[in-house]
Amino acid sequence: MTDLRKAAEQAIEAIMNGGAKEQAAAVYELRQALAQPKREWVGLTDEELEPLCDLWKVSYGSVYVDEFARAIETKLKEKNT
Repeated sequence: MTDLRKAAEQAIEAIMNGGAKEQAAAVYELRQALAQPKREWVGLTDEELEPLCDLWKVSYGSVYVDEFARAIETKLKEKNT
């Protein structure tokens, strides 16, 4: 297990309900998860941004800027989660 959230949940469960063996295993997993390198932010490429611009027909000064920003945010969340 290397997912930090899962490791933290396992550690909490072991602390609350487990014995020494479970607690030791949970601490090990948590340390392993913490040792994982952080993911770098992944931005949009020009190829990914262009269809969004076309979809929202955005240009500078457009009234759709808020909706366009939300569309970009959604796409970035897809790439980074």
